[in-house]
Amino acid sequence: MDRNARTFATLFMVSDVSQRLRSALEFGAVIAIIMALISFAARNFETYIIQSQISEAFMLTSTVRAEMVTFRAEYGRWPSNEAELHNPTLSQESGLGRVVDHLELRDGGAISVVFDDESSAANLQGRRLTLRPLLVTSEPSGPISWVCASHRIPDGLAVSGIDETDINASQLPSACRKY
Repeated sequence: MDRNARTFATLFMVSDVSQRLRSALEFGAVIAIIMALISFAARNFETYIIQSQISEAFMLTSTVRAEMVTFRAEYGRWPSNEAELHNPTLSQESGLGRVVDHLELRDGGAISVVFDDESSAANLQGRRLTLRPLLVTSEPSGPISWVCASHRIPDGLAVSGIDETDINASQLPSACRKY
């Protein structure tokens, strides 16, 4: 009887250790899944932050783009410098928006947005996003649209200016990516 009790006690302890090990493994698996989900969410959140800050850049350039189109219609060329356009947004040296430091007019009517070194997302700090005018090749005085970064240029259209965007393409909104 003593032998059966010892065997039962040994089986019970082994079973108890086995149950504890199984519980620990299950707990570890749950923690690993939670960590993977948090990592995935953090990456998506970072991308969301960057794209929302790029959206601010689009908004800040809207009046400048409209005035550039008006200038081109009136003078038949793009303005050569900020003073020629007389836009107060361009003359502001820094701190233009919440995350945008300043805007620059570039050759060919391109506009570069320079992000702030402190308040913008780490992947945007000091970086540049370029918007370039898009013209109908068969009708140069026709409507003007704008293309962001290295977005694909549709057939029958020509882009003016040089793309100086130095933001990682994977972090740009789809409107700015080359497909």
